[in-house]
Amino acid sequence: MASNIKLGNAARSAACDGIVDRLDGGTIRIGTAAPPTNPGDADSGTTLGTCTFGTPAFGAASSGVATANAVTSDTSADASGDAGHFRFKTSGAVVDIQGTAGNSGDAPDMTFDNKSIVAGGTIAISSITVTVPVQ
Repeated sequence: MASNIKLGNAARSAACDGIVDRLDGGTIRIGTAAPPTNPGDADSGTTLGTCTFGTPAFGAASSGVATANAVTSDTSADASGDAGHFRFKTSGAVVDIQGTAGNSGDAPDMTFDNKSIVAGGTIAISSITVTVPVQ
């Protein structure tokens, strides 16, 4: 079945705002290994650390792209290991977005300068964008 549906910029932005507004005051879990199969599945791998979204978590979307406001760092990582995935959770701990994490050479969804996290170290996230595509 072919799908040639395309969204206009206003619709993309409205959809993006609806998604990211759910993350206000939520968290970003950084874990080892691959992400779970689906966002509704239980966390997998070892939790390396958790960063926190502000309220609001993101500014208003433009052309289907929302940019996160400042994210609070985890100043004492829970464990040592290589970042393999991330999960964006609402303040009620519902996973709304997940993806892969790693160094740029890994071609992940979330890129770290150094994917090797050290227990007790700082996990800082400098920028995040969420995009609702045209199609």
